[in-house]
Amino acid sequence: MTLSMQPTLPIRKIVRGKNPREYFDPDEMAELEEGIRAVGVLEPIVVRPVPGTYLYEIIAGERRWRAAKNVFGDGYDMPVVIKDANDETAEAMSVIENYHRAAMSPAEEAHAAQRQLLRQRGDKEEAARLMGWSRDVLERRLALLACTPAVLKALTTRTIQLGHAELLSGIPPDKQDSVLTGIVAQKVPVAVLKAQLGRYARRLADAIFDTAQCGGCPHNSARQSGLFAESLGEGYCQHPSHFEELTQQAIESRANALRDEYPVIRIVKTGDGFTPLPVTAEGDLGVGAPQYTSCQGCQSFGCAVSVMPGSYGEVTRSLCFDAACNSQKVALWRKAQRDAQAALDEAQGKGAVKAGAAKPTGKKPKPAAPTNQTPQRVVSHRVMEWRKWLAKALMAQPQCSQRVLIALALAGRGADLREAQFRNAFDRLAGQAAGAGFGVRGGLQRAAAAPEAQLERLLQAATASAAFGVNVTDLELLLNYAQVDEGRYFQWNKEFLDLFTMSELESLAAEVGLKKAMGSGFKAARAGKKPDFITALLKVPGFVYQGTVPAVMRYPRQPILTDGADEAESTEATPEEQPEPALA
Repeated sequence: MTLSMQPTLPIRKIVRGKNPREYFDPDEMAELEEGIRAVGVLEPIVVRPVPGTYLYEIIAGERRWRAAKNVFGDGYDMPVVIKDANDETAEAMSVIENYHRAAMSPAEEAHAAQRQLLRQRGDKEEAARLMGWSRDVLERRLALLACTPAVLKALTTRTIQLGHAELLSGIPPDKQDSVLTGIVAQKVPVAVLKAQLGRYARRLADAIFDTAQCGGCPHNSARQSGLFAESLGEGYCQHPSHFEELTQQAIESRANALRDEYPVIRIVKTGDGFTPLPVTAEGDLGVGAPQYTSCQGCQSFGCAVSVMPGSYGEVTRSLCFDAACNSQKVALWRKAQRDAQAALDEAQGKGAVKAGAAKPTGKKPKPAAPTNQTPQRVVSHRVMEWRKWLAKALMAQPQCSQRVLIALALAGRGADLREAQFRNAFDRLAGQAAGAGFGVRGGLQRAAAAPEAQLERLLQAATASAAFGVNVTDLELLLNYAQVDEGRYFQWNKEFLDLFTMSELESLAAEVGLKKAMGSGFKAARAGKKPDFITALLKVPGFVYQGTVPAVMRYPRQPILTDGADEAESTEATPEEQPEPALA
């Protein structure tokens, strides 16, 4: 029998190939060198020719090549098996060789798996077959690529265990390196790391956002749970800041949905020190039913939306955000109750009055009138409406208009006349096209051409233009002087009701009698959306809209022609910036 000769090549003709192994354990290499020194290299390495050279590239067996080179030098005849393999086949053979011999680092295998997968254009089944792996092994290695380069290097150099890397793969990349530093410095066991990471993870069951988007997220613990021996288990988000970001978005979405419901929506976070102040009709901290209805229309009435763990997204309704005002209302209601009880005791002949109650007077105590803080958007609308109403009233009252003009001149308030409104009225009354001339000369030319029959109306229009120039204090004075009737001008319409939130609309409807007129239909309308609620409020059968004016649109009545009026406060205030409508 003839024995075939084993081919050999001098070590100097053999060069490193594309070995997926990056790390060679020093202790294992020393042990291998001792064996080779004793008996030489018994098993050939696999090489392939390097095109265009006399060299051969290692496909499998770099550990033996390195050890023999260190022991015997470049002249040693290395037993070889020469293969004609392309890059794809060569790397697959290298991985298989390493996988079944001294194990490569899982990190090295992960990089090799990634390269093979790219060559196979994402076909995982083919990539796994070529590498001699199962599909599960391929998936586990690819999942490790979620680790940062520093973590993979630590795994390759055996600085950390595979369990460390598996756990670190689930947390954000920008956190992995800092956690790795702590693991290495403190020699943190895998079990301790798992417990520590678990304290920072967020339970997906507590999420108020749609967790469907979390299915393929690398920070979803379910991904690691299905692949790795070490994981936090299923149902955890390992990216707390992203969890909080998605929670915040969901909270803001909930808050935005409440914008039509309440004037104030407070998003409450941990550390805010927020203490809710419920406002109710009854109870120890009640304000009484009439005042509670009024509070619903207050600019400080609202709700709170929680961003605190354990109560994500919870909405606390019917809150007051003005503690001082709330305390005052509670005190007034308590006093009203004591007074009512004292009156009842007196009527029954008991004669006994509880401590702190008002002394009996023989008259039934009158409860305090409900009040609230009008929202600024409503105040702005109201002031503009008052200006329009005053202008119309001055155009309808010639003598009143003349006296107002004299009063403005005597007060040095000629600057309150508004050119834009007067020009519009002049063009309409005088029948002249705009753009005649400029300055006083142009004004004289246009005035001289104005019909004599319209001069009185033009003077009224000049006075009425001041309604859009005077400050709010003087506006209220002029409304009183002209005895403007709000019921004549106020209109119930969508533009007006759109100014209010749902709670404010409920308060408004209760105040003017709309709620009572709607009967059982009010509750159903209130439960709907704001546009539908407004539509329902504007078509209540039998309700008299004309002449019914809500308190928020009425101007304060005050004496005008009495002595001692304080002029100072009416001369310095600045008129509000408002659109400039034409005169009636």
